[in-house]
Amino acid sequence: MKGYEHLAQWVSISDSPADRENHSSDISGHSPHKPDIIAYPESTAQIARLLTWANTEKIPVTPWGAGTSAEGNPIPVRGGICLSLERMHRILKLSIEDRLAVVQPGVKYRELNRQLAGTGWFFAVAVGGDATIGGMIANNAAGPKAVKYGATKAHVLGLEVVLADGRVIRTGGRSAKQSCGYNLTQLFVGSEGTLGVITEAIVRLTPEPTFEEALVAQFPSVAHALHCASTLSGLDAGAIEFLDRAYMGFLGEEPADTLFCEFHSIGDGAEAERRCWAAGAIAVRRATEAVERARLWAARLRAYTASAEANPGARLLTTDTAVPVGKLQEMVSFLQRELSRRNLTGYLLGHAGDGNVHVILPWLNEAQRQAVNGFSLAAVEKSLSLGGTASGEHGVGIGKRHYLKGEHGANAVGLMKEIKSLLDPARILNPGKLLPD
Repeated sequence: MKGYEHLAQWVSISDSPADRENHSSDISGHSPHKPDIIAYPESTAQIARLLTWANTEKIPVTPWGAGTSAEGNPIPVRGGICLSLERMHRILKLSIEDRLAVVQPGVKYRELNRQLAGTGWFFAVAVGGDATIGGMIANNAAGPKAVKYGATKAHVLGLEVVLADGRVIRTGGRSAKQSCGYNLTQLFVGSEGTLGVITEAIVRLTPEPTFEEALVAQFPSVAHALHCASTLSGLDAGAIEFLDRAYMGFLGEEPADTLFCEFHSIGDGAEAERRCWAAGAIAVRRATEAVERARLWAARLRAYTASAEANPGARLLTTDTAVPVGKLQEMVSFLQRELSRRNLTGYLLGHAGDGNVHVILPWLNEAQRQAVNGFSLAAVEKSLSLGGTASGEHGVGIGKRHYLKGEHGANAVGLMKEIKSLLDPARILNPGKLLPD
């Protein structure tokens, strides 16, 4: 802890081997890096004071939410201070009248929804892990419900942010409509802690659906499943998810290419079932009762955990490309061919309703890691050629930094670097992420 001792006078810190190990990696397959120390602030004032000191001393600071990121976003690759926000977990205000909640960054989205239970309102973004809202904002997380509700950026009204030099700013506000000055709120959404540390968020609440119906449909091929997904437009779908037969097989389910859907209007489930049969489904199940709906969705929700359990000792890399919805079948066919050509094991799943597809690839040794990285590069290049993106919802983190110019062009990336230099000239905030060196 040499050089950091005086921080303990005003913020809780730890350099225990266990704490450093626990804050060295997320769920991605990227290499772990241990921080020098972990700081556990409990207030905006503590963060401001810490950043003022770190900026003067040129000490790297990497914000940490729950460690559920899938692209190495919170890994402290340059050591320094891991700024854990887990103790800033208070829900500061719930205002159903104003349709918003004010939360600290360490609040987990599932806890927010537990507090909202019975009000008829909820925070509409849902992801696989129990992520913090601060981390979801920093990565602009999305998830299965994005087909109806959009990504996190659509649900953020305002922020409190501490800049690299310790200045505290507020962006946006509590009104539903805002048209006053530059949209600084959205500048920080998706910035992955490279421009400032989010210490408070005003998030939009959404009316809960008054009706929910789950549908699981199995198909003889990927092409049949994705063609069916394309026919479901116009229905009030809360989710349209896809898992391939390899995934379903090791989940202990029938090994068939499968759609998992949720509908929020009476009659849409029946219409979707009709369209599934017309598209060549070999089995369709529907449920409106909560317990049965949860049972039908269980396989989809266990996807990442199940893939880890099926490959003990392996690390997992998850691709995260997204293409225009009309190009999804072409993208998935390409991914399947590449897996076969490279002799790789990979499991396809994704958000078929908005063109976002993932491949989870286990690897055990350096040769396999190189092959997996080659596959990931090919996936990004194909996605960009179809008018898509290198990252649909996981962010840029470590693994996607070098694709920015290919997606946005040199001038846009140059402007991003200028913004970074303006807000963080000493480059202490989450270095080694998002922007190419």
